[in-house]
Amino acid sequence: MRNNLFLIGAINLCLSASAYALSPDAFTQLEYHVNTGVGKTLPYAADKQTDAFKKAFSFINLDDDISVKLVTYIDTADRAFKADNIQIRVREHVTKPRKSKITVKLRAANPEGFGEVSDYKKAEIDFTNDRSAYSVSYDVPYSPADIDVKRVDIESVFNILKKDDTVWEIVGPIYENNKDKLQQTLVMRTHGWEGSLKDPRYENLEIDFQLWTPYYRKPRVTFTEFSFKGHASDKSYLEEAYNFLNEEVNKVNMPSENNGSKTSATFKMSKGFN
Repeated sequence: MRNNLFLIGAINLCLSASAYALSPDAFTQLEYHVNTGVGKTLPYAADKQTDAFKKAFSFINLDDDISVKLVTYIDTADRAFKADNIQIRVREHVTKPRKSKITVKLRAANPEGFGEVSDYKKAEIDFTNDRSAYSVSYDVPYSPADIDVKRVDIESVFNILKKDDTVWEIVGPIYENNKDKLQQTLVMRTHGWEGSLKDPRYENLEIDFQLWTPYYRKPRVTFTEFSFKGHASDKSYLEEAYNFLNEEVNKVNMPSENNGSKTSATFKMSKGFN
């Protein structure tokens, strides 16, 4: 049975002020997000960049090749997985189906929030608008031929997760106690482009631009952001790039209508969740 993450973290802190079940040094991956608006430079759910968009965001070169993904989440109406700081995401990579995966993510406000976790895909710190969050992720591949992300067979998802002993230790008990109550959120579609900043100081840093919209276009909401990743050993350089990107986005002066977690927003937009 999986130990409660926060209970273990509290016990460890009581034993030693410097003792962590998961050391801060374990979080070697950093990801930075800059929310933006696009105004009228892109139509709703745009699947290609317009000249107006390229002109407005002239500080970056983005490739024309698009990456399309479909995303949905699984939980109970009263958010049993969230109560244990777990997210379960099913993501179909439409452009490259072999990259489709189910992600189990544990989240906490700080390293002390994690218990005895191991064999994870990555331990990451996310930075968005001066806020940070710690996460540990497990990725389990699947074939879109086996799961239709638009109408998820939830039992099939957990049968796939069950094949990974480490993942099943995390999700299995909650699943067994709630298997008849689980449901999926609405499906979000992401259109993304990769590129680089034109400033020569950061031209080797890969920048992503993503546009999220509900797949069925209801509600009619858009999330747009720039993001990039790097290793903690390059933190000073990454923070410089983050500040630069924020400054350039602010100069464009198209504030985002929707900020914060896209996961939280997806649950709020989905019927049947508290």
